[in-house]
Amino acid sequence: MKLTVADYLEQLPNARHEQVTTTAAKVQQASTVKAGLQFMQDACDSGYLANYEWQVKVPNGDPLSVRLENNLINVPMADAQRLNGKLLNKDEEYVVKLYMVAEGDQLNKSNLRIDELAPDASQAGSSATVKQFQAWVADQLAQLSENRAAEKK
Repeated sequence: MKLTVADYLEQLPNARHEQVTTTAAKVQQASTVKAGLQFMQDACDSGYLANYEWQVKVPNGDPLSVRLENNLINVPMADAQRLNGKLLNKDEEYVVKLYMVAEGDQLNKSNLRIDELAPDASQAGSSATVKQFQAWVADQLAQLSENRAAEKK
């Protein structure tokens, strides 16, 4: 799927959303990851933007939001208005990508981490993508745990 910035912003209100609550162990399981990727793939195949969010309960502190999101560049969907002419050429079509987003207190200084999972959202369901997401989530959870433990000292 390719969109201009204007098309992307126009489609955002109709984006498909799914949110589930889970644990740190379950969010790393292949079946959990595949469910999120399948939701994203189905939305893309139907011509919709989407985001899939896991509210991850962690042992200490507030939950960590872990999401799969469609965007043109590595900006969370919630901040998409920043795309409007500031970061991208408004007349050019861009491939819609799939990003991994983690957001939570004490994750890092900005409380946000976003990384590309697939350069084309329509090709998100591979086993390599599942493994990449699992490793990324494990890293984010480890970083969060480490930062929260250090703050308690």
